[in-house]
Amino acid sequence: MKIAIFFVSLIAILVFGITARDAPAQETMRVAIPLFPTAAFPLLVASDKGFFQREGLTVEPIRINSAPTTYQALISGDVHAAAGAPTGLLPSHAQGVDVVAVGSWDNLVPYVWVTREKITDIRELRGKKVGVNRAGSKPWLIIQVLLQDAGLDPVKDLTLLQMGGGSQERVSALMRGGIDATLADALLEPIMKKRGFFVLRGKPTPFMNAPIAVKRSYATTNRTTVKKFVKAFADATRYLVDNREGTMRPLTQLLNSNDSEILDFAYQYLHVNSEPTLYPPEDAVKNLIRMSAYMDKKLGAISATRVMDLSILDELGTKRNQRAQK
Repeated sequence: MKIAIFFVSLIAILVFGITARDAPAQETMRVAIPLFPTAAFPLLVASDKGFFQREGLTVEPIRINSAPTTYQALISGDVHAAAGAPTGLLPSHAQGVDVVAVGSWDNLVPYVWVTREKITDIRELRGKKVGVNRAGSKPWLIIQVLLQDAGLDPVKDLTLLQMGGGSQERVSALMRGGIDATLADALLEPIMKKRGFFVLRGKPTPFMNAPIAVKRSYATTNRTTVKKFVKAFADATRYLVDNREGTMRPLTQLLNSNDSEILDFAYQYLHVNSEPTLYPPEDAVKNLIRMSAYMDKKLGAISATRVMDLSILDELGTKRNQRAQK
């Protein structure tokens, strides 16, 4: 009996030892994502559905509340990549740091106007108090561009009040009556209406809203790791386009709601606007460069080839994820 037990134990050790040696080693990537991470949603799906694990990756999402802070963490090496923080991409080059986007799944301006009083045109915000995130952040930059494109001077024609946090913090200020209007994440539109606010949608504007950004030096030294991350991200984006039910758990967690109307609206928005190939349209990249020039005119002279490196997408062949019709 003892001999039999010995041999069973020996076989178990050999089998499980071989299995452990054969299992892919898990590499770790720390990835910065927004405080309210709509622009990094495929990362949440990939974590929930095991796409990263299948590639041998452990991804640690780090929520950061502004683009400048995100890129400080990226430049210092505190994080290995950033997802969904477009407005720090070009300023990094002005600081002499070679940061590139290796893909982008969401390429439209992601906000709607939310107001206490009904308006039908942005120009009706003249004389109002508008809540905005800190200078240099994505909401701050987009508000500057939208106001100036509407013929409003952000300094002379209204009052911009800077506040920390994301859409939810600005909406809280709106509820308290501290501001008259703000930009809010498009996914929050039905929530805002349920709370009695008015929503004004702008025309769909191409904008590289959700780049995956890495330092070029990191991508060169750790190309295999970055390639695994991008593959899992692209696969998760395709998954969310095709699998409504499978996307519900991370979406429910993101919105902290089980309201079917809110979830249906959010999923439809993500379904329609997702680009599963991760190739951003040329106009979306150009508009990011144009908008960045509002922070520093010199940024407008930076070419798209300096801030984009889509070679990993080419190698992965993500164009196979292209859907026939959007």
